[in-house]
Order: sequence, then structure tokens, then C-alpha cells
Amino acid sequence: MSKQFAVIGLGLVGRSLVRTLRDLGHDVLGIDHDEDLIQDLSNDLPDVSLVTADGTEPHVLHDLGLEQFDGAAVTIGEGNTEASVLVTLVLKDLEVPIVFSRANNELHARVLDRVGADHVIQPEKEFGEFLARQMSVPGIQDYLALGQDEALIEIEVPREWIDKTLADLQLHRKKDLTVLAIKGEGQEGTLPQPDTPLQKGDVLVVGGPKKELDKFDPSDV
Repeated sequence: MSKQFAVIGLGLVGRSLVRTLRDLGHDVLGIDHDEDLIQDLSNDLPDVSLVTADGTEPHVLHDLGLEQFDGAAVTIGEGNTEASVLVTLVLKDLEVPIVFSRANNELHARVLDRVGADHVIQPEKEFGEFLARQMSVPGIQDYLALGQDEALIEIEVPREWIDKTLADLQLHRKKDLTVLAIKGEGQEGTLPQPDTPLQKGDVLVVGGPKKELDKFDPSDV
């Protein structure tokens, strides 16, 4: 079902968000104060509504009808902390159902939370944390935090585990980790079987405590 979303701030993060929402089949309104940027993007995104406007002015977002939208994202970049806070506040005053706001640092994140942002994201911080995990544990392809204490990782089967079964590894008993799915090379994910040998190229979805995943060492199993 197609929904209506607005993206305020069309830097790298905002442009990526606009394109992905469009590709998912939603109606998207992109807003930025830079007229030249809007003109350039209109050639690349002819099927997206793009507007040059100052989102910090309450009447502007009201006149654009954002109170009728399903959600909005404030992706204003660094150096415009005050603007992102003001836009978030205006969107909440308009009773937009769900507002995602980009924070540049921890203080900014706390302020956005205080003014009512439903979700506060720090893309640079999150990317840095993910890159650190990839460097620490080669083979990690994805990471998803589940609250404060739990997480999921997607990891290619380590060399040390090839031809072993989950019954051999005893991950839950030794590390409190659970393999939730196995994806063979070029295949969709399936439920794991304890007696099926792991093959080179398999990808595992593993869940468990963050503290165990953060110090994950395949050779120590």
C-alpha cells in the first residue's frame, strides 16, 4: 500500500532516503532550502515532488499539507542543529504520525528526543560502529540491535566451522548464541537443522547478547 512521506534536508542521507522510499512504491515529497540543489535533483528524480522551502517556518510545512502525510524524516546535515530541532518541533505540532530525525551528536539526539521525535538516528555513528564490527570480526555482513542488550548479526560461515554441524558447535551452550537461519550460497534462508554440515559460502543469522556478539571469535568455539 502506497503511503505519503516527506523528507526535509536533501544531503546524501536525505537523497538516499528519497530514492529508496520511491523505489518502495511510496509518494515522496523532498524539501530543501537550496534552490540549485532542488533544480539538479529534479533532473535525477523526475517522479518525486521536490520543493525549495525553509522548513523551519511553521506555515511552510502546513501549506504543503504535511499534516496529511503518513510520516516525515528530518535529515538536515551537520551545522544546522537548530534548524533540525525546529523542523522536528513543527512536524510534531502538525501531528505528523511518525517523525524520524537525524542527530549530529549525543546532545543533539537528546534535544530531538525531548521535542518529540519518534525515532532519532545518528547515521555516521551507526556506520562507524558497524564498520568497527566488520573490522573486528571479518565476515559480518549485517548487524541489527534489538533493544539495549540483544542483537542479530548476519555472518558468512567462518573457515573454522566448514563441515561442522550446529550440534558440533554448541553455540547456545557455550556462548548463549542462537542460529536463527541459514542461507546457502545463492539461496533463500531456511530454518537451521542441528545435524546439517555447514558449507563454504553459507550465511548464518545469529542472535544473542550484544556482549557475546561484540567479542565473537569463531576460533573460540
